[in-house]
Amino acid sequence: MCHAHHWTRWTDGGASDLDNAGLLCPRHHARAHDPTYEMQKHHNGKVTFTRRQ
Repeated sequence: MCHAHHWTRWTDGGASDLDNAGLLCPRHHARAHDPTYEMQKHHNGKVTFTRRQ
């Protein structure tokens, strides 16, 4: 099962449309909201997470 995720939160001015949305597995969706990690979305659609220092 996948979770829908806004790349830019609508509370931060992000649009609620498909250009600003993607699907993440539950583990990575939790990581996207974890301040311990930085998420980067690449042009090819790949998403990577890096632990903040």
